[in-house]
Amino acid sequence: IISEVFAPWVLNIGFFLVLGMYTSSWVPGVIAAVGTGLVPMALILTLMKMGRVGDHHVTSRKQRSLVYAGIIICVVALIVVLWMLETPRLIWVGVFSALIFLGVFGLVTVKIKASVHVGLWMCLIIFLGLTVSPRWFVGVAFTPVTAWARIRIKHHTMPEILAGVVTGAVVTAASYLIFLA
Repeated sequence: IISEVFAPWVLNIGFFLVLGMYTSSWVPGVIAAVGTGLVPMALILTLMKMGRVGDHHVTSRKQRSLVYAGIIICVVALIVVLWMLETPRLIWVGVFSALIFLGVFGLVTVKIKASVHVGLWMCLIIFLGLTVSPRWFVGVAFTPVTAWARIRIKHHTMPEILAGVVTGAVVTAASYLIFLA
């Protein structure tokens, strides 16, 4: 249950709804939530039906590059839609950070199947802690629960979890320094 509730597509929906609420920009927030959550999950489900992806968590490292490429296309399409709206800077930063996240995780995946679940959790919690409220940093304490769930269902090993945590934290730091510092 933990792996489903804290799946990347669900986390993205929650993240952009929080940013939409925080910036009082519901329309861009909801559109970003759909573009980074529902649309990528629909892509994964479509790839599953086509036999290109084995499961909705994309547990095969070899299948991840196709998924990353498809989601990058989804995010680029989202950028086009958001460009037509009055989108606040914080939502823009979140979307461009998603592109960086996808690119970096795509590169890391060449060597190790880094956990996107824990990497994205770290990324979003740190981002919200830096931009919305320091209270969000409390969420970092939940990282071991998500990590345990991923190991328990045998979707990741401890090195893959650690790769996800470190990569997620590095992506967030880089995005913050590039876009907000």
